[in-house]
Amino acid sequence: MEHARPPSELNLDGSPVSRADAWRKWKTQFELFIKASGVHKEETAVQASLLINLIGSDGFDVYQTFTFGKESDRDDVKALLKKFDEYFGVKSNVTLARYNFFTRDQEHGETISQYVVALKLLSKKCEFQSLEDSLIRDRIVCGINNGVVRDRMLRESDLTLDKAIKICEADEVSADSSRCLEARGPGPARVDEVRARGAGRPRGGWRGRGRAGAWRRRACPPPPPPPPPAAARSRRARIAAGVVCSVYQERVPLCK
Repeated sequence: MEHARPPSELNLDGSPVSRADAWRKWKTQFELFIKASGVHKEETAVQASLLINLIGSDGFDVYQTFTFGKESDRDDVKALLKKFDEYFGVKSNVTLARYNFFTRDQEHGETISQYVVALKLLSKKCEFQSLEDSLIRDRIVCGINNGVVRDRMLRESDLTLDKAIKICEADEVSADSSRCLEARGPGPARVDEVRARGAGRPRGGWRGRGRAGAWRRRACPPPPPPPPPAAARSRRARIAAGVVCSVYQERVPLCK
């Protein structure tokens, strides 16, 4: 297959454990590449030459340190892979692998899909066998950084790995939708529309509208003007105004 992509060169930086992990990953990518490209149908010498050609300068230096019982083993890809396995000590430390798995928490900004992939990769070295799915589920419950979602999963009596993943994904979708709505806001067009609707309404609402409102306005005459000073009016006018009593003809506040 022409579009098959070969693995990048083997990087041997870091500790012996990291180098062993790097070789294990590179070996898997190489095996997938020779299958996708059809090279696995070629002679074993062609596959061995392709391995040495793709492994890079660091891997080539390791290859030069190998000794073979038979010279023909140099052209045998299976013999080469076995030599590299022995050199890097591919046999994993199960205790260390399980420690890395059980202490792996969800990182800030990491989605549930990314977190599940990381846990599945770590579990491959732990030899969990039939308990793999259930232990990944338990690690999700303990390791996620959302306490509300954790409580929801703990209330499920028959929680499975698939159900735990779906609960976490539903919470992520809901959180993303809420953030989009908050970022969008009411919008200037919507605010202008609401203002335009209320521009023609009277401030008093429904009160005062129609005939009843007109009657109320006519039924409330303006207050009368203040009376002129008492000294400027005649006695009769002052009697009529209640300033002077009509019976006793003397100044009183009011005659009741």
